[in-house]
Amino acid sequence: MSNIKFVGLHAHSGVGSPFDGFGYPQDHMDYAFENGCEALALTDHGNMNGTAYQVLHAKKMKEQGKNFKPIFGVEAYFIEDVDDWRKKYEEHKADKVKARRLSREQSGTTIEAEGETKSKGSELNRSRHLVLLAMNQEGLNNIYKMISESYTDKYYYRKPRIDYELLNKYNSGVICLSACLGGVYAGCYWSMREEGEEAVLECMREVTRRMVSILGDRWYGELQWNNVPEQHELNKYVIQMHKEFGIPLVSTADSHYPTPVAWKDRELYKRLGWLGRGKPEWLDMNLPTSVQEMEYELYPKNGDQMWEAYETYSKQCGVEYDDKLVLRSIEESHKIAFERIERFYPDNAVRLPNFVVPAGYTADDYLRRIASEGLFSLLKLNYPLSFEKKTKHRKDKTIMEYETRLDHELKVIADRGFSKYFLTMKAIVDKTNEIQLAGPGRGSAAGSLVAYALGITQIDPIKYDLLFSRFLRADAKDYPDIDYDVSEPMELKEKLIEEWGNNVVVPISNFSTLQLKSLIKDISKFYDVPFMEVNAVTNKMLFEATPLAKAKHGIKAGVYNPTFEEVIEFSESLQKFFQKYPQIKEHVVGLVGQVRQVSRHAGGVVIGEDLDKYMPLISSKHVRQTPWSEGQNVRQLEPMGFIKF
Repeated sequence: MSNIKFVGLHAHSGVGSPFDGFGYPQDHMDYAFENGCEALALTDHGNMNGTAYQVLHAKKMKEQGKNFKPIFGVEAYFIEDVDDWRKKYEEHKADKVKARRLSREQSGTTIEAEGETKSKGSELNRSRHLVLLAMNQEGLNNIYKMISESYTDKYYYRKPRIDYELLNKYNSGVICLSACLGGVYAGCYWSMREEGEEAVLECMREVTRRMVSILGDRWYGELQWNNVPEQHELNKYVIQMHKEFGIPLVSTADSHYPTPVAWKDRELYKRLGWLGRGKPEWLDMNLPTSVQEMEYELYPKNGDQMWEAYETYSKQCGVEYDDKLVLRSIEESHKIAFERIERFYPDNAVRLPNFVVPAGYTADDYLRRIASEGLFSLLKLNYPLSFEKKTKHRKDKTIMEYETRLDHELKVIADRGFSKYFLTMKAIVDKTNEIQLAGPGRGSAAGSLVAYALGITQIDPIKYDLLFSRFLRADAKDYPDIDYDVSEPMELKEKLIEEWGNNVVVPISNFSTLQLKSLIKDISKFYDVPFMEVNAVTNKMLFEATPLAKAKHGIKAGVYNPTFEEVIEFSESLQKFFQKYPQIKEHVVGLVGQVRQVSRHAGGVVIGEDLDKYMPLISSKHVRQTPWSEGQNVRQLEPMGFIKF
């Protein structure tokens, strides 16, 4: 336990800040709790891709009796005015020489170029950091909107960016910190320091006036404690803003890896991100041999460790501060976390589109109507089901079976709140049938008579004795998931986005991770291990390990992919390689499974309305996609309130 109250309000994971932050959000949260902290913010670069991990793990911690508060945020990229920037961009485009240097790429994976934000930088490439923290649900929705806007063509250039106009529009319920040596105050320092102290201060005064006019007392000057001389110069300027304008000060750890011993893995991980991208001037590709060579320690500190960092680094840099002022800035983080920020989880109410329900109907009533009409059309009958109370026709036993089954399914669907899900699937089917072929249905959804009646599937579940309960049960908590096969999924997605809008139909993201084989090869490059030696091992290790791993589990037939632990356990070649190069094994164990990039799901989409208000959308190649994934081993969308189509 710490004697000084402190909460980390500025932290990066490897999920949202790949190759800069390191480790999954849950790793950071677990260590912060073990280290005596009661809360932790996650503020990845330009996105909130790690928020779902954060939410799900916070709930798990609560179930375990661990009282830990998640704080939701982002370290946004900031420019003053996107319209002014756009004018300069057009001027560069008109110049043939300058136009060649312009970036046209847009990716859902943003790798932090540390040297760009901590310098003057190119006029067009320049952006600064701004930490945004959600005080409540309204603030979270506003941050979602800002992030979603920052990835649109208007704001995106090499990075997702926001400006004063966007901040002014969506600042309610949001606390802002001035960030690090790449932050908005630091921008004045880097660009004006050659002109003297007064020039830096005047620039920072203008930033302060504008931020205070938008945010009031929700604007904080951020102090950090490391062994970088420029950081202490910046701290002095930020303290001057506190004295002149009365803005509150807060110290942050700006953590980038989950535990004190993870620094070396993070340093290697950071360098792996630049393989094949060209070595940046600001990054020394040689690994430090000890933490003493580093200018900082970036793990989730507690209050005593923050005070120790302040005393150690200010002394090493020969800078004196007011101890009481620094202590207040450390403790201010705890006040923000527990007196200004509410304890809440993001609203995860299921959101499905309203436009699939015609005026004058409820979703349940309309689904019942079109399902009954569809079923009796398939059965070649001319009268409706008895729910409309219009028929006195005698029904034979077979018809009664269909009616009873349809009534049961519709009741389960309505009670579970999924009528709009089936109506949306019906709308998708109608669009599909206009342009391409669709499959007859597979998986558990083939057991639904409602799906058959709507034309979503083409298999009569009663004829083939298929069970609806395999698909959806009244007492379950899972969401419906209809596997719908089409001949050209990309064409269908583009059609839906075109007709319904990119704020309604959003493709689902996947997180690609560092895999064992390629990771061994990449790490070996850093230690100058001959390629032929490495290749000989990586080519054999799965063949050696797979049969033994299958035998361990009693698997006698079929495909089995051994875990990386099993490959290490059962591959003799890999064992000998790691005995020869123990440092490579150490890094492999630390890095395998870390996020490499954000890609896009081959077929899945989320469909809703105003999705940019309820999730912080990202984009790749000008196509919006979700910040969270819904793969076989990662299920984040459903717990956050979104159903996959």
